[in-house]
Amino acid sequence: MLKLNFLLVLRQLKKDKKTFFINLLGTSFGFTAILLMALYISYENNYDSFNENSENLFRVERTVNDKSQSQIFDSTPYELAKELKTSFPEIANASGARTVSNYLSANEEIFPRNEGLITDSNFLSMFSFDFLEGDKNSALSQPMSIALSKSLADKLFPNGTAIGKTVFVNKKYNFTVTGVFADYPKDSHMNMEYMISSSSYEGIYGIKPEKGWAESYMCTYILVKDKTQAEPLSQKMANVLASHVEEQEGTTELLSLRPITDIYLKTLDVRSDAMGGIRNNVIVIYLFIAVAFFTGFITTVNYINLTTTQLVNRELEIGMKKVLGISKAQLRYQFIIESLLMVFGVIIVSTILVFSILPLFSLVVDRNLSLGFSGNWLFFLKVFVIILSLGLLSGLYPVLYLSSLKINSILQGVTSIKRRSFLRKGLVLFQLLIAFPLIFLSVFIISQITYLNNKDTGFEKEDVLLAWIKTPKPEDRELLKVIKDKLLQNPNITDYSISTGAPFFASGDEIKLNWEGGEANDKILMSSYTVDYDFQKTFKIAMLKGRWFSEDFSTDAQNSCIINETAASILGWKNPIGKKLDDGRLTVIGVVKDFNQFSLFQKIPPMMLSMNSEDLAYSLVSIKTRAENRSDTQKFINETFNTNFIDVPVEFKFLDVGFDEGFMTALQNVMKIFILFSVISILLVIIGLYSLISFSLTMQKKMIAIRKVLGASTKSLFLLILREYMILYSIALSISLLLTYFTVIQVSKVFAYSVGITWLNFLSVILMTLIIVLFTICGKIWTTSRENPLNAISRS
Repeated sequence: MLKLNFLLVLRQLKKDKKTFFINLLGTSFGFTAILLMALYISYENNYDSFNENSENLFRVERTVNDKSQSQIFDSTPYELAKELKTSFPEIANASGARTVSNYLSANEEIFPRNEGLITDSNFLSMFSFDFLEGDKNSALSQPMSIALSKSLADKLFPNGTAIGKTVFVNKKYNFTVTGVFADYPKDSHMNMEYMISSSSYEGIYGIKPEKGWAESYMCTYILVKDKTQAEPLSQKMANVLASHVEEQEGTTELLSLRPITDIYLKTLDVRSDAMGGIRNNVIVIYLFIAVAFFTGFITTVNYINLTTTQLVNRELEIGMKKVLGISKAQLRYQFIIESLLMVFGVIIVSTILVFSILPLFSLVVDRNLSLGFSGNWLFFLKVFVIILSLGLLSGLYPVLYLSSLKINSILQGVTSIKRRSFLRKGLVLFQLLIAFPLIFLSVFIISQITYLNNKDTGFEKEDVLLAWIKTPKPEDRELLKVIKDKLLQNPNITDYSISTGAPFFASGDEIKLNWEGGEANDKILMSSYTVDYDFQKTFKIAMLKGRWFSEDFSTDAQNSCIINETAASILGWKNPIGKKLDDGRLTVIGVVKDFNQFSLFQKIPPMMLSMNSEDLAYSLVSIKTRAENRSDTQKFINETFNTNFIDVPVEFKFLDVGFDEGFMTALQNVMKIFILFSVISILLVIIGLYSLISFSLTMQKKMIAIRKVLGASTKSLFLLILREYMILYSIALSISLLLTYFTVIQVSKVFAYSVGITWLNFLSVILMTLIIVLFTICGKIWTTSRENPLNAISRS
């Protein structure tokens, strides 16, 4: 029996091979898009989950609250890890780490800056590192020890093992290689090519870690014994800092725990002062899940539609089979086999398409996506079950409906599908409901990216070169001034500034201050830079009130400060000039226009700039150049500094190259793939809409013919049929407007600065969807309304 049914199915497919292949390819393209989106979603949703202890690993975050605001930081004091491990039995292990950037070399050749971590052996035991050489448990236990990634070890020591060899850090510090580990996976919030032992911190940076309770510059990770203890533990350790750090009145610093698997997707509002790295937003993933769902639904509906269009041709076949005694069960077996053949055909074609497209897709999204079965067998199993389920559900309608048709209705020529107009109209309505939000979201995201790319950041980022210079000695800082005079003689260099921070290059410091007019115990957390007289001129920051620092005023160097718009607003000062900060020590002499400090994805914090300079181990040099001869000017500046500062390599980089790269690159990649899949979904909507209308018009041909015989004009018939679909369009538009508005409101929360929602946007999308609908249906309606009525009547 199975063999007979299989032969009948093959015969039917041969007879309708054109329809079969159209259905197969259309459905396969839909599921290919779903598979690619599923791979991307799976990759993004599994950052850091490769760690063996990922469920029990947490990052400690620090929330600073004052009267007006709350800010979250990933940076914590150096001693915190040791304190937590000692004080809380729920914690199995704890460690601190922070990102460092150094020049590494094994001989005279110095490679470009390499990103690494400074940490300890506890860190290695908590996270999953595959050590190829050396002992993971002791690799970072001694001062001046370094562990290298396999790629970096091969680059530094191409002709032999790296263990025991010497690596020169910044041409000055000699480190012994104590381990080589397999390259750390890219799907992690941490990026490292090497690790330096924490006990080397003082020797390199001149800071004694044990005195660092009041300074937060390490990222603390803990390994809990049981993940169910994490929430109560977070509450128990919230006030740990209060007993070690002198808490200033008016502010509180609370600790909390965040699972490491949440760091990549859920920390856009966290200041990454210790670890950095590229991050995404979970709302973006929800958007892709929604698009994948809609694509799957549309693909399924289109499959049902294309199958349904063949019902009229097959009703007579089914009626004759029933007359000959074939049972419902036999007919159902036949349709089930047809559905299964289609499903397996879709799986095969979709798999071939995914393997073919995946390399290009991975390049576009800048992700290392792969389809290796050994590491993705669960993903493949889920996808297989989903496609199989959707395929069987898609075939359920013809299986149950066709096999249940009554013989007398078929033989009398009563086509029962004509009574299903309500279902067809509902499907048309749903297709339109999907199209509008997808088009609007695509338009919104394009507008948002364009807005961010063109947004006024409050400073000029073009043609500014920056570099950190190590200046531990007074003569080093004096040398910077000598170099300044020399560089400014070059006609391609216009300005030169020395500071402790700059927009998008360094975060500066956080300082808690009271203010004139505030309550006695009120303090505000402000971002702070130490700047010089030329900082404003170098970055072209606009003054809104008052003045910039000037050598004509002797008090500016010690007792004056400048704040930004946000600070003035939070402090409630309508006229800030002359107001006092920090117990009256600092007098406000100016207000600068707000400028973005960290990222376009974070709100501008209150900021204070001062000239109260101290003996700093590092100084940030910013040099404004002319647009012409950029590369030559950059080379000249690098050579000048490397000639004078011979201990540590100096490399100036342009601020506008890779500007806000981490976030903007991630967002632009998201934009590309979201729009790509939205276009695919919209095309599937158009195909489905066209097939539904084609089928509906086929059912109405007799009605159209009778009206034409009775004298109706082609134009009146065209408008009559078009009116029906315009009513459906209007209903779908009314419902989707509300749905789209609330969806875009949620999406806009991803951005600290949103382009906003305007009625012009809605109007443009309404016109766009109307054009798509009219383009899809008008040609078919016009062709049908012009057909010879005798053809339709004679066939009925």
